[in-house]
Amino acid sequence: MVLEMLDLSRLEAGRVKLARDLCDLKMMVEAVFETMDQLIKEKALKLELNLSEDSEVIADEGRIYQAILNFVSNAVLYTPEGGTVKAEVYKRASRSYVTIGNTLEHPLKDEELEKIWESFYRADKSRNGKGTGLGLAIAKNIVELHGGTCSVRQLKKGTYVEFTFMLPNRS
Repeated sequence: MVLEMLDLSRLEAGRVKLARDLCDLKMMVEAVFETMDQLIKEKALKLELNLSEDSEVIADEGRIYQAILNFVSNAVLYTPEGGTVKAEVYKRASRSYVTIGNTLEHPLKDEELEKIWESFYRADKSRNGKGTGLGLAIAKNIVELHGGTCSVRQLKKGTYVEFTFMLPNRS
């Protein structure tokens, strides 16, 4: 947790130097799901992947991988057993998008959605010991350092939550 706090502090202060290389979002999303495979199987989660082949961006590959890992980890941890985790990578106009969604055990209140990007915030208080409450804040800062944005929304009457981040396409 201390390392995550230091990382977040450096990100928020803008003291992180980004490497800019050609990165494939589809390959990163696939790699993250491979690392989470054991937990996905233990929870009997259903995966739905819709990953565009045309998914290259100019970005810091390590940092974008970290952001994707934080979004996917959050989805896998907070999806109830037998639930669904979805990932989508797509392009629209001059932007690339990564969306990670998951079924919920309980709907999130509007005030919980507003605070979801804050450090140490956990919407589900019953999940003590499951994460530090820093992952989404770190991911958002990484995306914003790349000139992107993050959003969250609830769908299906609060039984599904979807996190999306956008990055400018490669020039």
